[in-house]
Amino acid sequence: MSIDWSKIESKPETKLKVDGQILLDLRAKIQDLELELAQNKKDLEKKKENLSEKENSIQDLTGKLSSIEKDLYVQISNLTNALKESEEKLKNGEEEISSLTNQIAKNEQSSSEKSNELETLKDGTIKDEVEKENEIENLKNINSQKNREIERFKSDLEQKNKDIENLRETIEQKEKEISNINGDLEAKLELINELKDKIKVLEVTISEQQSSQYIVDEIKSIMQQKGFLSDREFLNLF
Repeated sequence: MSIDWSKIESKPETKLKVDGQILLDLRAKIQDLELELAQNKKDLEKKKENLSEKENSIQDLTGKLSSIEKDLYVQISNLTNALKESEEKLKNGEEEISSLTNQIAKNEQSSSEKSNELETLKDGTIKDEVEKENEIENLKNINSQKNREIERFKSDLEQKNKDIENLRETIEQKEKEISNINGDLEAKLELINELKDKIKVLEVTISEQQSSQYIVDEIKSIMQQKGFLSDREFLNLF
């Protein structure tokens, strides 16, 4: 039989006999509520575990990012110092090349002057002529050596330029790595925020179900003590 709720509301002191099927249905609903509450509690614990794992993962990523940033700062500082040293060496090399070029020009001028002197002193002794020729040969050797030094300095400058370019590429690569790590960290933070929102919703649901559990427990207690549940007692529970 069904319960006439309007009659109970008009006369709440009236006692009614409750059909056994209604009690069985009520018990089934109570059991369903208990199962659902237990499942929600398990889900909440699982969500909390996932959240803890995500937070630990973020802490690890944060630590790695901090370590990478420190290493990168040291590397960039070292690369910057190396770049400055290379630029300074390049500048010194250019100055030295300029000095050698001037010296070669002076030597060539001196060689030309010596040649003119030889032309003028053709009437001199053979010994003087040989000495002049030796001087000219020495000047030529000096010029040849200076030219080789210039070529060596040019080669060193080219190598320094290559080293500078490699240093710049390394710095760009490190900056890209930091950008990728920051993107991964932001994605992890968004996922944690979503998990927190879901946990809040689940906690509210469990809180509401716990109120229902209180009513179910009271009904069980009255039924165990009296064997029946009056309409007033039933309404008072709500």
